[in-house]
Amino acid sequence: MALAIMLHNAEEWWTLPLVPDFLAATRDLSGLQASLPSVETTRWGIIAFAAVPVAILLRAQPGRRGGFIICMIAAMSAGNALFPHIAMGFVTGGYVPGLVTACTATLPIGILLICEARRLRLMSGSGIALASATGLLLMPAVATGFWALGALIGEITGSARLA
Repeated sequence: MALAIMLHNAEEWWTLPLVPDFLAATRDLSGLQASLPSVETTRWGIIAFAAVPVAILLRAQPGRRGGFIICMIAAMSAGNALFPHIAMGFVTGGYVPGLVTACTATLPIGILLICEARRLRLMSGSGIALASATGLLLMPAVATGFWALGALIGEITGSARLA
């Protein structure tokens, strides 16, 4: 999962400038009135969005607590593949940054990890369901937090500009 997240965020980081209308389309579809971060600021958020869950996954130990964290991040990654990436691909009728690895890595590996946690009985079915629901429900807050972190890093480095 950690490798899938790193690959996914590397694809987003690399392709975001290649699809310059993506941020504006996101704003228009979401109904946000505020300005969105620049591509450079968003790239800082993408780096943070990869680093934090990867660090958490690399420290997670097998067992109930580690299983909960792994299932939560796996569900968040799978949900991130489905809702922003695949859904935006359908809505825009084309490629969105991160779509390839969302379809080929984070979605299938996220689902596989949740299934494996169940098969290996790392947690009860209700524990896996709770971890998965927690991951999905935290997705908007986590994404917003990382956008804000990206803006802060951009401000500190002098690369923050609003689009």
